[in-house]
Amino acid sequence: MRINRCYAFATVVVLCACMLPAESSAESAAAPMNLLLNPEFRFHSFTNSRTGKAESFRSGSVACWNEEKYGDAEAYRSSRIAAFRPRFPIEGVVVLHPGKNIHQFSLLAETGLDHGDRASLSVFGHQFSPDSLCASLHLMQLDSAAGEWSPGDFGQEDKRTFPKHSRGELVRGRTWSATSGSETDFELRIENAEITGAFTEDPAKSTNQQNTIGLLIEFTNTSADKDVWIYSPCLARGAAAANLLPEARSMPNYYRGIPRTIQKLWRGDPLHIIVMGSSIDRGSANPPQYLYDEDPKSPTYKQPIAGGEFDGVKVGHTEWNDYIGWWQHYFMYGGRLRRALMQKFDYPINKLLLNTMACDGSSISEAHSAFAEYASLSLPPDANLNGHRTGKTWQELYPEVFSRPGGPRPDLVIFGSGANEKVDGADEIALFEGAIRWFQRHYPGTEFLFCMFQNRESYTPNAGHLAELALRYQIPVIDFGRILSLTTRYCNSYALVPRDGHPQAAAHYLWAQQLESAFDVADPVESGLAQLHLPERVNDYTLGWEGDIQTYTGPSPRIRNGVAFILDDTTVNLWATCKGELVGIRIDGKEHRGSRRKLMPGRDLRNSVFATGKLALGDRHIVEVTGTEAMLMAVDSKVVPGRQWVGVDSTRWSLGNLKPQAFRSEWGAPYGSTQVTIPAGQSVAIEVVGTDFSVAYLDQPNGGSLEVDIDGQKRLAQPTNVPFEDAAGNNLFMENRKALPRVPFGLHRLRVRATDGRVALLGVFTYDTRSNRSNERRVTGFANPGDTLTLSPAFAARPVVLCTDALQALPTDVTTTTIQFSGTGLGGYEVVGE
Repeated sequence: MRINRCYAFATVVVLCACMLPAESSAESAAAPMNLLLNPEFRFHSFTNSRTGKAESFRSGSVACWNEEKYGDAEAYRSSRIAAFRPRFPIEGVVVLHPGKNIHQFSLLAETGLDHGDRASLSVFGHQFSPDSLCASLHLMQLDSAAGEWSPGDFGQEDKRTFPKHSRGELVRGRTWSATSGSETDFELRIENAEITGAFTEDPAKSTNQQNTIGLLIEFTNTSADKDVWIYSPCLARGAAAANLLPEARSMPNYYRGIPRTIQKLWRGDPLHIIVMGSSIDRGSANPPQYLYDEDPKSPTYKQPIAGGEFDGVKVGHTEWNDYIGWWQHYFMYGGRLRRALMQKFDYPINKLLLNTMACDGSSISEAHSAFAEYASLSLPPDANLNGHRTGKTWQELYPEVFSRPGGPRPDLVIFGSGANEKVDGADEIALFEGAIRWFQRHYPGTEFLFCMFQNRESYTPNAGHLAELALRYQIPVIDFGRILSLTTRYCNSYALVPRDGHPQAAAHYLWAQQLESAFDVADPVESGLAQLHLPERVNDYTLGWEGDIQTYTGPSPRIRNGVAFILDDTTVNLWATCKGELVGIRIDGKEHRGSRRKLMPGRDLRNSVFATGKLALGDRHIVEVTGTEAMLMAVDSKVVPGRQWVGVDSTRWSLGNLKPQAFRSEWGAPYGSTQVTIPAGQSVAIEVVGTDFSVAYLDQPNGGSLEVDIDGQKRLAQPTNVPFEDAAGNNLFMENRKALPRVPFGLHRLRVRATDGRVALLGVFTYDTRSNRSNERRVTGFANPGDTLTLSPAFAARPVVLCTDALQALPTDVTTTTIQFSGTGLGGYEVVGE
């Protein structure tokens, strides 16, 4: 073996054991371990899945290792190679083709190494010509140089001034390199590589200090025409290289939590991936993310070359131009992940649809307004809307996504940043859970992946919310915030993430590296853990966010006098203007200071003025906008799934001799436009199915009290002479409703009685708020009229009885323990309840 210059910028170091400094006490105390991930080159071959061929002993990619494109390095099961025999038993060996390399990046925080530690590298191999392998150990640093700079000085539009840090990609610092020498079978060593690093914590000032945060291990075949084989790489703490050490780091197994996605990747199926989030996720930053000159020998090193619209010529891929809108979409973690998947799974770009739903200033509450459009691809390709260049249709860009049996539905949804979620405090978890359940209801089988940006572990509470949801829904959660925080031990945290909070290219690289681990698979493959479809809800407010959007704009009669709106249920997203800087918001007559309340002249799918969902189901909720010349421009209100309205004009009501009459609503008739007046002392009734109910009525100056019994038990006594005081101080007698929550699912008899005066009844909303049907009980069979069916054990409430043919079961003949059948002949029955 000899040490030489494999790269022009490599540092030549001669290593002699007699000259080594004494190891630190921490190094001496640590048991020797291999700090690389997957040093045995384990892999999973998808040849069986994709081509039907029998061989599974080789793969064009290796878990936890990267290469420029699939097949540059091929992993083989060591027992299947004929070129040579490894010196000792090992699972995998890698063949590097001429001019190709394989590499692995690790953060110091992942390896446990520190500034001042020494590291050494060993790798075994087999070559057909001398010095075919070059191994390198690079110190990887954050960009940092003393002084300030302005993009405007280099022809860019941004004229602001910034510290000279966080420009572009990580920097290769000091490098140790060695070649494989003349022996056919060799062991190559790099020894006593000192991990140097220093930094000064400062948000506004950059320095020439190293800011070393990681190591890059790289193996390159320098031969022009011969392969080279490598196996058993070992990175160890200390001055002397070693091999065959126990592995310090476990292989990731996040893939178990996205089994559908992994299977599709193995088979080469087209994929539709949605990236949620804000400006942070889509790569917006200050300064903007530019393509920089990354050659340290260039006179224009770390100067911006290009910004704005992506140009594939500059990265050698003109075929990508239609698929990447701006340079920030190329550098964002989602763009990097797509390129990694193309490399790992041998994909062309036109089979991986990366739908960048992330938007500047956006939050998950605002995103709910756009789920339907983004999931269905009803919005055309557009750089600002979804990260694609305009000009072509989705069908032209991704023909196989549209031709597959399921069509262009989403396969995977990635949740990243939660920077702008300032809506409902600790109950913001409901917004995320509602999003998951919306996708699960509309697109069953869609999988989710959590990898949230959490700067300094103090950026957003939503990281904890996603951890809760990961437990309940069995969704993989990659704790990027933790490793990002641990990395600040080694650097100026503002060189890692600038003070404005938007990560630059290097931080997006770290983010993508963490996310990429969810797709690293090696044999033996562990059984998948299917994500749970609609399990029990985590939060009570989630139900309101699960539903479908109803949109109301300016002329809608549902918007009263341009300033007020009655919610359909419990959630609202609105757009409004006024003469001031912020729109005033009132909910149910009280001032609400949540959300950002900045003016917006019209509906925007990714940003809004105000949103909330922390409201009680079944009660009336009114939102008003206030301020000089305040005006509601549009409102999105969600309807809880399965809600049913039964107005008093329905024949299902038992009204006796009372007659429904029309009434004129000033609010667009959210509870219908028919009333029945119940005199004092009289009642009406209805049989309804559900778990929650809401009785709607009119408040009137002389209204009496409304009393409601459910199955003979008193549940509500509500005066109906209470006006609503609007923002202008007017007392309005208008429609209202009150909740009757939480009864066992089944058939219930509601009786509405008027006392102390007449009551104007409008109807009832019914809800089935069960999270799922896991506790539902069904009994089926055949019966004749006159037969009695005994139910044991008893149902929690009267069950719903469905009959066929000439068989009947009247509601009055159904109890929790028996059913008395009637009708005119034999028929089938199905009893449903809990």
